[in-house]
Amino acid sequence: MTDVGAGISARWLPVAVALAGAGVVADLWWQGAAVGLLVVAGALAAAAALVPASPAPLLLLLVAAAVTTALGDDPLRPAVLVLVPLGHAVHLGAALGALLPRGARLHPAALGPPLRRAAAVQAGVFAAVGVLALLPAGRTPPVLEVAALLSVAGVAVLVLVLDRSR
Repeated sequence: MTDVGAGISARWLPVAVALAGAGVVADLWWQGAAVGLLVVAGALAAAAALVPASPAPLLLLLVAAAVTTALGDDPLRPAVLVLVPLGHAVHLGAALGALLPRGARLHPAALGPPLRRAAAVQAGVFAAVGVLALLPAGRTPPVLEVAALLSVAGVAVLVLVLDRSR
C-alpha cells in the first residue's frame, strides 16, 4: 500500500458538492422554476453535501432533469448543457465523499482515475450534443435512418466480437 504522506484534507469535498448543487439550483432559477421547486432543490443540494451517501444527490439530479424537461422545448439550450457538468460534479463529489471517512486525507493522484472517467463522459456527452446539433429538426431523411440502423447493427456486431474474444 502506498503512503499518501501529508496528502490533502478531504474536507473540501462537501464544499465542492454544495457549490455544484448551488449551481444546479441557480440553473433551475434561471430557467424560471417555481419557488417551491427551488426550495426542494436547495434542500436536496444541502443534503447531498452534508450526507453524500444518501439518495439526495440522485434526487437532486432527478428533480433538475424533470424541471428542465418540463420548462423548455429545445434539448440543446444552454440551461441543459450547463446541467450536464454540474450534475456530474454533484455525482462525483458525493460519490467520493461517501467513500471517504470524516477527517480523511487524500493524495491528489487518487483523483486521477475518477477525473479521467468524468472527462471521458463529458467528452462523449458533448460529442453527442455536437452530432445532435447537426441533425435536421424536421422529418429525418430515409437515407439517414438507414445509416443509423446500420450503425447500430455494426455496434452490436462489434460488441459480440469483442465479447467473444475474452
